[in-house]
Amino acid sequence: MIEFFVKRPVTTIMFVSLLVILGIVSFFNLNLDKQPKVEFPLITISFVYPGASPAEMESLVINKVEDAVSELSEVKKIRSQSYENFGLVLVQFLLSADSNTKFIEVKDKIDALANKFPKGMQKPIVQKFDPFVQPVMEMALTSSSLDEKALYDYADKTLKDRLLAIKDVASVEIIGGQERQINVRLDPMLMKEHYISTEDVLGMMQTQNMNIPSGEIENTLASYNVKFVGEFESMEDIAKVSLITRNGEIVPLSSIATIEDGYKKIEKVARLNGKNALILSVKKSSDSNAVNIGRQIQRKMKDFTASLPTDTSLDIVTDNTKVIIRENINTEMDILIGIVLTVVILFLFTGNVRLTFIASLIIPISIIATFFLMDAFDFTINFLTLLALASALGTLISNAIVIIDSFWLHLKQGKNSFDAAIQGTKEVTSAILAATGTNLVVFLPIAFMKGIIGRFMFSFGMTVVFVTIFSLVVSFILTPMLCCYLLKNAKPTRFVPLRRTVEFLIKKYEKLFHFIFRFPKWTVVAVLIFFVSVRYVTPYISGNFFPRSDEDKFIIKSQTPQGSSLDYTLSLTQRVEEIVRNIPELESYISLVGIKGAENSSVTVHLSSREKRKRKDTEIITSIISKLSQIADLDVSIIRGAQKGFDEGDMTLAIYGNDYDKMIDLSQKMEDKMIATGYFQSISSSYKKPKKELCFLPNTSTLLENGIRDVQVGAALRTALYGDDNNIYKEGGKEYNISVKMNDRYVRGLDDIHQIHLITRNGLLPITSLGRIEKREAVPPIVHEDKQRVIKLDGMLGKSNPSHMKKILEKEFKDLTTEDAWYVFSGADETQRESALEIVKAFFLAVVLTYMLLAALLNSFSYPISIILSVATSFIGVYYTLFFLEESINIASMLGMVMLVGLVVNNSILLVDSTIQKMAALDLKQALWEASKERFQMILMTSLAIVFGVVPQLHAIEETKSSMGAVMMGGMLASILFTFVLTPIVFYYIEKIKRVFSRFFSSKKGGGSQSMDVL
Repeated sequence: MIEFFVKRPVTTIMFVSLLVILGIVSFFNLNLDKQPKVEFPLITISFVYPGASPAEMESLVINKVEDAVSELSEVKKIRSQSYENFGLVLVQFLLSADSNTKFIEVKDKIDALANKFPKGMQKPIVQKFDPFVQPVMEMALTSSSLDEKALYDYADKTLKDRLLAIKDVASVEIIGGQERQINVRLDPMLMKEHYISTEDVLGMMQTQNMNIPSGEIENTLASYNVKFVGEFESMEDIAKVSLITRNGEIVPLSSIATIEDGYKKIEKVARLNGKNALILSVKKSSDSNAVNIGRQIQRKMKDFTASLPTDTSLDIVTDNTKVIIRENINTEMDILIGIVLTVVILFLFTGNVRLTFIASLIIPISIIATFFLMDAFDFTINFLTLLALASALGTLISNAIVIIDSFWLHLKQGKNSFDAAIQGTKEVTSAILAATGTNLVVFLPIAFMKGIIGRFMFSFGMTVVFVTIFSLVVSFILTPMLCCYLLKNAKPTRFVPLRRTVEFLIKKYEKLFHFIFRFPKWTVVAVLIFFVSVRYVTPYISGNFFPRSDEDKFIIKSQTPQGSSLDYTLSLTQRVEEIVRNIPELESYISLVGIKGAENSSVTVHLSSREKRKRKDTEIITSIISKLSQIADLDVSIIRGAQKGFDEGDMTLAIYGNDYDKMIDLSQKMEDKMIATGYFQSISSSYKKPKKELCFLPNTSTLLENGIRDVQVGAALRTALYGDDNNIYKEGGKEYNISVKMNDRYVRGLDDIHQIHLITRNGLLPITSLGRIEKREAVPPIVHEDKQRVIKLDGMLGKSNPSHMKKILEKEFKDLTTEDAWYVFSGADETQRESALEIVKAFFLAVVLTYMLLAALLNSFSYPISIILSVATSFIGVYYTLFFLEESINIASMLGMVMLVGLVVNNSILLVDSTIQKMAALDLKQALWEASKERFQMILMTSLAIVFGVVPQLHAIEETKSSMGAVMMGGMLASILFTFVLTPIVFYYIEKIKRVFSRFFSSKKGGGSQSMDVL
């Protein structure tokens, strides 16, 4: 095959060009994204039950739903949260489950429960959930000419529809403002005077607000639809609703109520840079591309702003696509710089422009061709696939370098360029296949890891496999042909920048070589000491499994005590804003108050880009923590970057037990211990101190005497205080709720409940005469995990790292747990344990497969041992590099360690393969020296190519890239050293032992030396 492509250069060029063209076409089909496209089988069911307490939500809704969905197959975990008025159930299925099928199964279960849910609860919403999805954009709408009600109406009825018309936009959530609503505010004194109840009002409004299709009239000429028109067409129609008193008198609704064109009760407030605003959060559909949506919105911004009302502005305040584009561009620049550095290293070692050109062609061709298979596998261009390409740069060029070096040696021996190209390539075929094969057997286990990490790393591992395969194909096809025709008349280069350096190093290595063979045992001992010394630096290397990068923003989450009003939470949030305003690097900030309850708020701080800032985001956060902690009644936590996942902290602990009171006690003791360590900037507990509530306890006998049922009392109380919005008012083709409730001035104090009256058989009676009112402690929000109550502690670390803190906390909590209350590390810790186990499995599988491949290629059980040992010694460089560069052990650095298995063995393969070829003509020690001298420049050149290929990653803002770069650099530098120090000694001992056994068996009757050759 090699001869075919060397003899037919045009065919070779056309074949390679085909790969390039397919890659270019595929590149434009690939979507740009932040992370791989992964579908999680997670389903959420949300419930809105106005007026329900957490206990009622738990017993009447959540428990029923948990029992129902637990019957489904492949359920891994069920989580739920019960709040006032709201409940949420999250069902996590095994990753092997199909999310579409599970969505249908969950929806069927919820539909079957419809009749068992309490009346007054809104229809449950079932959705597929992706914990990593963020809004594509957040836009702020402000106006100096429109009031907040008119502004909300424009956003909801006009602007929202225009945004939804953009391709792949799934939803647009509006936060803040005043949503228009027709308010009917009843006066209990006037109702009492006219002897009218709330039940009467609601009944008459419903009967007088409807259109009824009545049939059709036909004659010989035409037909007419007949319809009874009774819907409200104006505010006057609502005011004129006829109410019939018990005396038969007809009075209009306006005689007992105030009707106003108002707005709904404000439950959420949005602010931009300290001023009220409307925030429109644009979200994408699950299979769409955020960058494309962002670009479409940017293109349409002129049209949007041109059609805005006078003195109204629309601004993009959060564009999450910028982070995606920036990170991908940075990685692409790292790849480009890595290519340049790799080519420069090659030129410095060879001094030959044509030779450098031939070898460097492999990199762009292999990368471009890889896009074809990425498109075929439906991958996206994201930080992991780009990181895979960046990490593989040095390995791409190594095959071509080996072939060129072998060609050059044959050319120096006087062979013509054609024979030198063919014979030189054939000579190193086994070494190249071994080196490439080790890469493949390493990355295939990465691609097929299980668990969540497996879903993410599939595209990473397969991308490296693709680019490695293409580099192998192109190296065998294109490199010999180019060598044959471009280097046939090449003369030895006079000026080689690093020639003297290499010659100097070879001379020094010769002395070292003879020294280590003079003291081989002490050499092995010295290497072992180096290896053991690693344990003294590992405790000082931080561990952060999922490191957060500086994304030019952070989120300040805060919570006021249970029962706090929206106004009180807003007032404390404004104090947070005052602190934020004084940050020098500030660009803008968005405040959201009332998200998931009146007690909750968040301030998203947008910073100037990292390149323009002197301080890191962590330094800015540290500078404001002490100021935020001085705000009384405010629990604060800060999240770097965008909010993702399940809103958990850096460390999450789950407290379980048989006695809820003891669980509360344990959680408080644990929280105190965590605070005492001084490592946490904030700790949030899912258990909140209960607020006070008023409970109406009906008197059953009194109800019977007056002919009243419990449900009537409850409905009257609910309508008077919360309101009824079952009626709709239509205007201009748009619908608005009509809210009927007691006038606000009658619901300000406990005594006002006496103003609520019911009509009974014994006349009009105050509701308080039918029961009594008690003050009680309300049940705080309730959290379930797998149908059990649980209390969760989420801690945000100010310093240290989760792995170190886990060891500290285990000691602190040792004597706190009992049989009635205990804890487990959950949240990210569960994922970390699962992912770490998968990485460890992938590592050992990579080592085993590498050994098996080498044994097969070398036809020996013993020779691969000297090669595999280079994996262990490379970790000396890994840990010392992580220590000195202050990088952490995280998911990226752990993957880098797995990748090293396939890279560091290549140096030993070159040395061992050359030694085996020379042993037939030379003494063992001499063969080792000749092989080491011959492959010295090659090993040095290929290793430094890999090192300089990852150098740009060391300066990356993203810790995942910098830590992986540190691992690759440290491992390869250690590989250079120990390949020349340890591998010859180990090979020497193995060969000596093999020869002893061979002589022993050959002396036996019947021979046996042939069978020993495989050793």
